Amino acid sequence: MGFAGERVDTKGYLDLWTLLGVGREGEDKRIRYLLVDANTSYNVLLGCLCLNSFGAIVSTPHLAMKYPTSRGTICTIRADQKVARECYAAGLKMYPREMRRRTSGTDVAMADLDPRTNTEDRLEPLGETQPMIVGKDPTQVTTIARGLEEEVEKRLRRSPTRTPKEEEDGEEKRRAVQEEVRKLQVAGFVREITYTTWLAYVVMVKKASGQWRMCTDYTDLNKACLKDSYPLPSIDVLVDGASGHQILSFLDAYSGYNQIPMHGPDREKTAFMADQANFCYEVMPFGLKNVGATY
Repeated sequence: MGFAGERVDTKGYLDLWTLLGVGREGEDKRIRYLLVDANTSYNVLLGCLCLNSFGAIVSTPHLAMKYPTSRGTICTIRADQKVARECYAAGLKMYPREMRRRTSGTDVAMADLDPRTNTEDRLEPLGETQPMIVGKDPTQVTTIARGLEEEVEKRLRRSPTRTPKEEEDGEEKRRAVQEEVRKLQVAGFVREITYTTWLAYVVMVKKASGQWRMCTDYTDLNKACLKDSYPLPSIDVLVDGASGHQILSFLDAYSGYNQIPMHGPDREKTAFMADQANFCYEVMPFGLKNVGATY
């Protein structure tokens, strides 16, 4: 999608050395750009990946940006308000370029797979609207149409209620998650993470003893991983090698999965969401597809 909601063609990726700053004050890094055929007044747009690679912090009220350099200094970049206004005014005068494309079988097949298509068919309320509070905070407001039937409007304005038992269970789950995450942090099994590509949810399951077990739902991550169909091809060799000995030493099986460190580049893929922050595992967690074979 283009900057005005139009359909644009992508031309591929391009890696360029990008310098943020003037002269020797700034630093340059290799940034990957996505080339699009769009009618706009901007030549380059810097996304979150570029700003994160520099470690930059942007302040829109001050029209400034700062990032730390490898020399131990802070590079400050200030924008020109006059140039910014001129660029904004030029962008308002531009119209999306109409492109005629042939509909191929690939486009038709991908139409059902791309969730971004048909976004222009979003329903909007017709006629006069009225505000409706959707949460406990008065600022959480949406709009509904006027002139609805009394019963329909009453059902829309009715806030979902929760029983005291559900409120108590929800608070108990939150405390259990915080306590479990605290134990994992003290043991050095997890660490807090800020930027992540994969993020899983935490599911709390009540055990027979009445305590809560914290499970991480790695369903989406497991779908992207290949199944190891032959996890132990030399099991017969291991068994033959252990035979004939009088004493056999066993590995401590307490938290056995957590005794195996995760591969460095894959640690951030095990990130999960908690109330206070996001965390990722430094050691092998439960729930991944091939952890049983690895253990």
